[in-house]
Amino acid sequence: MNTNKHRCFWLSQMIRVYSCSSVVLFLSVAVQAAPFVINSAGKQVNGSAIQSAADGTILLTTLNGQTLTFRSGTYRQAFADKPKEMFQVEKLMKQKDLIAVVQILRRVKEDYQFLGWDQRAGLMLARIYLPLKQYADSAREYEELFAAQPKFKKSLKERSNYMQALLGAGRINEVAQMIDEDIASGSREAAARAQVVRGDMKAAGGQVEEALLDYLRTTILFRAQTAVLPEATYKTAVALKKLNDPRAAETFQKVIDEFPTSEFAELAKEN
Repeated sequence: MNTNKHRCFWLSQMIRVYSCSSVVLFLSVAVQAAPFVINSAGKQVNGSAIQSAADGTILLTTLNGQTLTFRSGTYRQAFADKPKEMFQVEKLMKQKDLIAVVQILRRVKEDYQFLGWDQRAGLMLARIYLPLKQYADSAREYEELFAAQPKFKKSLKERSNYMQALLGAGRINEVAQMIDEDIASGSREAAARAQVVRGDMKAAGGQVEEALLDYLRTTILFRAQTAVLPEATYKTAVALKKLNDPRAAETFQKVIDEFPTSEFAELAKEN
């Protein structure tokens, strides 16, 4: 098996898989509200309708029917109420129809440019492209999002996801550099997530035993980083299974018993 095929095969087994419930949860916190604009002075101006133009101009219809124009650079933020398409996305996510979800989110991202939902749709696309194995698309969405909202690049979860996308897209050198940065960052959670991605990188290159050691080290040295343990333990089990190690079964069961509400417990049940 050549390196490209081996990497794609392994990533299909090991890359972080997002449960539909986690994306539905993301949608559920997006509470529908009236459209508004926060002007350059930081004051929120509420309205009944809102539109955007390709150059960033916002047209807000106020509650008394007046139309206000905000040119690009004269407002801090504009936000539309929840698009009706997002209710359809929620339904399709529960049905696990990710292809249909992607098509709708692409439209939302285009139709709601500068209105908040373009970035929300972009973040969802970046996440959903991972289980669809569209790694280059995921990486592109993350890069656009990081450019528009740098705060997301500081999110350890999204940074880890981005590394997974880069790994799947074959951008190995960039992944290696990010791993080194995170391990040296002083953040225990960043180091734990980086350790897992390093295991994925080794596994994708056919170094399964070395990958196993990275996963095991994460479960032992980073037990306080509970957000990372389900993934590290699950990937330990997958690596053991790949090596025909009989301890794989008990490790899968450990994921189910110790992390019953995690997405990885569901994956472990399939093994």
